[in-house]
Amino acid sequence: MRTRHVIGLLAALTLMACSEMGIGARQGGSQETLTSASATVEAINQSTREVRLRDNADGTSFVVTAGPEVRNLAQVEVGDQVNVDFYRSITASMADPADTGEAATAVVAGQAPEGSRPGVLAATSESMVVTVVNYDNNSGIATFRTPDGFTRTAAVPPNLRSFARARGPGSRVLVTMTDAVAVSVTEASPS
Repeated sequence: MRTRHVIGLLAALTLMACSEMGIGARQGGSQETLTSASATVEAINQSTREVRLRDNADGTSFVVTAGPEVRNLAQVEVGDQVNVDFYRSITASMADPADTGEAATAVVAGQAPEGSRPGVLAATSESMVVTVVNYDNNSGIATFRTPDGFTRTAAVPPNLRSFARARGPGSRVLVTMTDAVAVSVTEASPS
């Protein structure tokens, strides 16, 4: 349930940001980002499943524990590359008046087959209708209601306040957030 509240807040703030960019005021719009990162395996302890990685971008080291769902860990060796792609998409549009506002969630996950190099893919998508309750022009505070009935407030940055002023009480916005992550391990490059 806590996730719904955070998503509701993000949805409302994202809608305001999209509108200021001209993609949410009338028909709707979307915003997509893809972030990629890679790290090098510095050490691995197969019994504790702890893997020490060095971020290829900034050189910092950190330790992760591979859970039991990570197959084929025994194939990972020092020097291997761990590649992570994170995709986020947020779409906002005016809600259909008949939409009940209930959140709908879809989850997809997959892992590497036995015997292949380790890898995983996971994606979640959640849609919900957020209802504008009020916007206080003097304080810059927006109040909105999530589908589960919780009322939340958020400070609206100055550059988004003209959009917030244009949303009246009862305005309903359909917001869909999709997150996906893919992790793969590739062999060490020959030296």
